[in-house]
Amino acid sequence: MTTAQTLSGPLFERSGSCYAPTDRARGPWSANALHGGPVAALFAHCVEERLIASGSTAAGMQLARLTVDLVRPVPFAQLRVEIEPKREGRRLALFELALSDSRRVLSRATALCLRADSERGSVGAQFGAPTPGRPEDAQEQRIDRAGNRWISYPGTLEMRHVVAPGGDAAPVVWIRADAPVVSDGRLSGSVRAAGIADFVSPFANMQPGRSGYVNADITMYLHRQPVGEWHWLRVVSRGAADGLATAQAILGDLDGPYGACSAASLINP
Repeated sequence: MTTAQTLSGPLFERSGSCYAPTDRARGPWSANALHGGPVAALFAHCVEERLIASGSTAAGMQLARLTVDLVRPVPFAQLRVEIEPKREGRRLALFELALSDSRRVLSRATALCLRADSERGSVGAQFGAPTPGRPEDAQEQRIDRAGNRWISYPGTLEMRHVVAPGGDAAPVVWIRADAPVVSDGRLSGSVRAAGIADFVSPFANMQPGRSGYVNADITMYLHRQPVGEWHWLRVVSRGAADGLATAQAILGDLDGPYGACSAASLINP
């Protein structure tokens, strides 16, 4: 059985200016393609490296929105990320990113970064969702993809179900986000969140006896930096018709909600 106990460590090994995926980054659909979570985490990691290293006015900003377009399957191969600043102002920075192998662009992303100021606080009402207890009180769930002969990213994460996917009620799941992008890299709260935002699609669209949906994008919003390893995802909306589905979820940690994520998906034939 492929479980979180069988593999840990980084999603990629850095090789010069390239990233070589590890077994942990594989997806459940094919042993030769990556899961969307590691792709989103890699984009977030590259944006944060840019913000930390930048000598421009964008230094010190935080990731507020990441949108990833999964335009092609990302193969298990050496990958390169190119990042282009479209705007770097005093309070806002916008970056466009492209993920490529040796032949072509495989995925694109846009990242919106904003400058937070703790002295400004929060004005207005707070709308969100309560923290769903604690992860140790929820049902432990190990991922075992029937028929898979390889380790896939979901199977390396520890998950605990408050409300299990696949039923009539909206799913609520705790996920231990412990996957660094690279072994020598900083595992920030934003990168942890990006690594689990992709689960809005399988959790919302999971149905007994069906192969599910494949999402074509991931969008994540953050209003604060996530903290700790344990994060929760609460699906709040799902709509589907004619083989297409959209879903939205709230993201949080032990301190409460920190953002949201969404995805558009196509049914897997």
